[in-house]
Amino acid sequence: MKRFTKKEHIIVHLIQRGQISSWEAIASYRHTRLSTVIHELRRAGASIKTVDEPHLGGTHARYLVLDRDSVINTLTPPMRERIEFLMKSANDGTY
Repeated sequence: MKRFTKKEHIIVHLIQRGQISSWEAIASYRHTRLSTVIHELRRAGASIKTVDEPHLGGTHARYLVLDRDSVINTLTPPMRERIEFLMKSANDGTY
């Protein structure tokens, strides 16, 4: 199986944790275009809410999944298979 994309890691994060911020996406996955992934998921039917979080110097977005099934239902069958494999791998201590 080929390497997983940053987008796939973001989707797994959203499904498992239910939320992500721009900073978490950069720090954990080196993904600087989180808003693009969120936009694509919403356009496909995912139920995700944006909340502005204040921090020193301004605010940043935190994206909250309102319905995890809506995120899963946006995935194509091949991507769903890869996401499921990645989620199992993340929970498998021997991987």
